Amino acid sequence: MQQLIDFITAIIRDLTLLDFLDLTVVAVAVYLALTLIEGSRAYNLIKGLGIILLVTVIATNIKLNTVGWILTGILPTGFVAMVIIFQPEIRRLLEDIGKGRLFSEHRFSDDSVDDLTEEICKTVESCSKKRIGALIVFEQAIGLRDFINNGVRLQSKISSELMTTIFLPFTPLHDGAIIIRGKTLEAAGCFLPTASNHNEIAKELGSRHRAAVGVTEITDALVIVVSEETGAISKGRTGKLTRNLTMDDVRKHIKEALQYSEKHFKGTNK
Repeated sequence: MQQLIDFITAIIRDLTLLDFLDLTVVAVAVYLALTLIEGSRAYNLIKGLGIILLVTVIATNIKLNTVGWILTGILPTGFVAMVIIFQPEIRRLLEDIGKGRLFSEHRFSDDSVDDLTEEICKTVESCSKKRIGALIVFEQAIGLRDFINNGVRLQSKISSELMTTIFLPFTPLHDGAIIIRGKTLEAAGCFLPTASNHNEIAKELGSRHRAAVGVTEITDALVIVVSEETGAISKGRTGKLTRNLTMDDVRKHIKEALQYSEKHFKGTNK
């Protein structure tokens, strides 16, 4: 530990004004890049690679030779894999930079969680009574930007009138999902991955229920589904489907999801 402290002290002592400017530019560039990709699946991968890089630097400088050698071998492969796997996200990142979109897109309305919960519950209850299929996804800690971008961006205030209209049969967006981030209706008509294990889903359930399971297998999102055939309400969470919810159940789950989002995104509102 003393060696690490001495190493850091030596670096700070030898810093010139030009070195400080150099480090500042790099830090700002990294921050802006992470801000732009926040909310996508690439974000967590980059954070993981950053941690490995930090551990590699520390291990090398305190003479943990075996650890440093292993991590040094992993890093190049990890960066190459990241470029290949996340090519669409990298392309989108460059497009965002070109458009000058350098800040977080999280937005919050002045509405309380209770008011928004009731607006969403009105939509769910109306769709259930009229047997209109609905699929509502609530983003939590793991970002859903990849799915938001394949739908129609709305970034609008949450209202029962708008959501009910979106889900009406024969409207252009009724087949896809609505995605809610924080207190904003981010997008509609979003297509989600289907469940990987179809055997765990009842055969009478359709594509909406399979999508609700599929997206919650790879994220921590909450999904509320209304069946077009029966009007029954279900919940998707952690890759599992809970059927035949009451409106009290729905209200509880939605409120918890909105409260979590409010805490998670606190301070990111621009």
